[in-house]
Amino acid sequence: MTTGAARPGDDVRHIDTLLIDVPEGRRVLDPDWVSTLAADFRLRGQQTAIELIQRGDRFQLVYGAHRLDAAKVAEWTSIRAIVRQPGEFISAAQVKLAEIVENFMRRELSVLDRAFDVAAWREIFEAVNGEVKRGGDRRGKQSLKSETLIDDAQLDALSSVFADNFTVAAQKALRLSKAAVFRSLKIARLGEHARQRISLLSIADNQTELLALCEEPSARQALIIDKLLDGAVSVADAIGIIDNLAPEQPAAVWERMSERFARLPSADQHQFFTLHEDAILQWVASRKA
Repeated sequence: MTTGAARPGDDVRHIDTLLIDVPEGRRVLDPDWVSTLAADFRLRGQQTAIELIQRGDRFQLVYGAHRLDAAKVAEWTSIRAIVRQPGEFISAAQVKLAEIVENFMRRELSVLDRAFDVAAWREIFEAVNGEVKRGGDRRGKQSLKSETLIDDAQLDALSSVFADNFTVAAQKALRLSKAAVFRSLKIARLGEHARQRISLLSIADNQTELLALCEEPSARQALIIDKLLDGAVSVADAIGIIDNLAPEQPAAVWERMSERFARLPSADQHQFFTLHEDAILQWVASRKA
């Protein structure tokens, strides 16, 4: 059977939370996410039902543990659930499989898509709560379609106001700190056309690469995307192709280790010497030979 939203014919009820049993071996719940869901429950209500199996007078959780805990934190006495009968599951293994499938079938947003969703959310937030003041700028509201006109200082102000409207728990659970919002709004300035072109490339889920692309002028961004679509492995690689630069040679292993060693505190360097004393003495002896 499949899991997901309620379908026509499903038995959907409000079930007393005290009658729901959670099987052992479940993933540890994220308290920040539970707290954030609880706040959302109070604000908007429960948007998605959990799934249960009826076992006599009690119910066994199939999926929706975070939502169940959130309902309890919100001090709800019941929660909306799709109720299944034991005959719909052949075994305990199939119950576990339903939970796993539910977790896996949620396609996580890429960094790129998340950035555009944050930007759209911020714009809706402004529409509802009033425009965020951008210093002395009184030229009127700039929508997402003209976001490229906003400089980093103004973007920083937008990020701060938007992030401050979330609880500490929500900022952790949703990854919506001021810095995270700033990065998302910056990435969203790439524009919808660029988003469509790169959404299925590996760069779409690489924040560092997306931010590197953002640092380039708009016209140059288009050229870089052309090269990425042609097989360039990174923004730097694409720039090298465009500018006809020789590819940068990766640092040797010993060079990378040397750089890291040089940054270690003195005590850690001495510990390193102790651990590798034999090799060091062998090297010293070879120098004297």
